[in-house]
Amino acid sequence: MSEMKKIILLLLLVQNIFTCPMTVNACSAFMLKGKDYCVVGFNENDRKSLPGLVLTNKRGVTKEGLSWNQLISSEKINEPKIKWTSQYGSVSFNLLGIDMPCYGVNEKGLFIVELFLDKTYSTNIEGRANLWWGQWIQYQLDNYASVDEVLNALDSAPVIDWWPNYPGSHFFLCDKSGKTVAIELIDGKYVVFANDKMPVPILCNNQYQEELKNLQQYKGFGGTIDFNVDSQRWEDRFCKAAHLINNYNDAQSAYTSVGYSWNVLNDIFPGVWQLVYDVNNNTLQFRSDRGQGIKELDMSTIDFSSETPIMYLDIHADFSGKAFPRFSTFTPEVNMEYVLKGFNLGDNNPEFAILQKNIDDYVRKTHRFTKHN
Repeated sequence: MSEMKKIILLLLLVQNIFTCPMTVNACSAFMLKGKDYCVVGFNENDRKSLPGLVLTNKRGVTKEGLSWNQLISSEKINEPKIKWTSQYGSVSFNLLGIDMPCYGVNEKGLFIVELFLDKTYSTNIEGRANLWWGQWIQYQLDNYASVDEVLNALDSAPVIDWWPNYPGSHFFLCDKSGKTVAIELIDGKYVVFANDKMPVPILCNNQYQEELKNLQQYKGFGGTIDFNVDSQRWEDRFCKAAHLINNYNDAQSAYTSVGYSWNVLNDIFPGVWQLVYDVNNNTLQFRSDRGQGIKELDMSTIDFSSETPIMYLDIHADFSGKAFPRFSTFTPEVNMEYVLKGFNLGDNNPEFAILQKNIDDYVRKTHRFTKHN
């Protein structure tokens, strides 16, 4: 079988996985911010339960970038490449193994998450390396402490790479100062919404400017139409979140900002993965559809130095309360277990075997597991 035919077959199989989290198109992220509070909420949605890892990523690790072509090829690919050493440790939520997160937050408070957007496609920019989208997220967490640092480096940083001919994502970011930004890659160019261009700190699955324009027809946001906050329509999620956030002042006596954020997530569209990040207190709360107890992770208690082992927790762990005591030591074998679950193509597919091997080689080479790992 030719290399090209193998790649085409693999793409068709992988499409089934990567479009699954996107077919419902119901992911949503927001920030609830006031004088004494700053909280981020996120729903990851799918029509079926998703396997996943919660990982502690170390500072001081030298990594090599991977494009999609490099991931699926058994031969050396002649493309620009990039290497970097992680400056910051992070906690990430990963569908496809280490260094391939869907979202995460680093020890400086930079948070980043991807949400499906059907107008984004892979592109090439001459002289710049491509990073597959999961690794692109980890690259930002590894290297930057703030939204401004990410934006200042955007025009020289690696380019986001998705699978060929299929839509990708846009990204919601925030930092310790409470600044938010939406980053989209449209027609091969970055479109950024920050500061006065992002007056409403919410992102769903349409282009930000389209969502904002729709919102502005309603009362409270410049328009004259009453909005039904009880709406369950998919296309109303952005507007519903905006109204719920605006209503927090009236609900403060009954809810903490964290508790209210959980209510907003569930009212918008409950996710198969859910996260509430308390920015000011540096804590993460999370749960899944199968591990519904709320787990809490205090970022300040985690040792991100490379002298300590990488730790992990299954996203579906079934308990409530402090999470870190339940974490286990991470290994390449654990990573491959979740790669197989995440890609879900089966061990006997010869094309998928190339991808498995490339990921396993990368993990063993990059993280150099020692006796404590």
